[in-house]
Amino acid sequence: MKKKIITSILFVSILTSSVFAKQGMSAWSGPGEVSNPDYVPRIPKAQREKQSEPKKAETVTAPAKKEEPKKEVKVEPVKKEEPKKEEKKEEPKVEQKNDEYSRSVGKLNISKDDFEADKKEIMRIISELSTIMKDKNYRSWLNYIDSESKDYWSKSSTLKKAQARMPVKGLALKTLEDYFKYVFVPARQKSEITEIRYESTTYVKAVEVQEEQDLVYYYFKKIDGKWLVHIPPL
Repeated sequence: MKKKIITSILFVSILTSSVFAKQGMSAWSGPGEVSNPDYVPRIPKAQREKQSEPKKAETVTAPAKKEEPKKEVKVEPVKKEEPKKEEKKEEPKVEQKNDEYSRSVGKLNISKDDFEADKKEIMRIISELSTIMKDKNYRSWLNYIDSESKDYWSKSSTLKKAQARMPVKGLALKTLEDYFKYVFVPARQKSEITEIRYESTTYVKAVEVQEEQDLVYYYFKKIDGKWLVHIPPL
């Protein structure tokens, strides 16, 4: 029995020495002690070659900068500035200065309708007087003359003044009828009256329009709504 135990102890002791010998350590060295400092443990060839290769410098790559999506800037086309359109105002109609209505009324406040009515009536009277003068119808002529004119031109003093101004000498003016035959009729035989001129709303001249000046052949007064011939005093 003792032999068996001793044999077992020896076997374990040999085995232990063999293991420590492989590791370069004394079987009796304590923990952390190296029995042979000159002993270099054998490193496998593959491991040695791997260790002998120089380490490649590790390239530290900076993290890629995240590209932000480009903001699209919308460029709006420049609007062409258009001139402002203003609204055209309707201007009141102004009669031209060279038309008959403007020439006739001047600055007087007379409507165009009244002007046309007055002119129509006066031209009608002138047409009738033309017939009367051709016939030398004194009685009919009196109906177209206002009372003021009849009285003034019936005076002998007035007739004498008119006689002195007559181009034909030797004719005597003694009555209103003489004035009608020798003055009034001859002065108007060749007249071409086309327009009228207002002196006031009740006093109008009937004229023949010429380039330099208008020739006045008749004066008319409106009395009680009726146009009558007025013969101006000397």
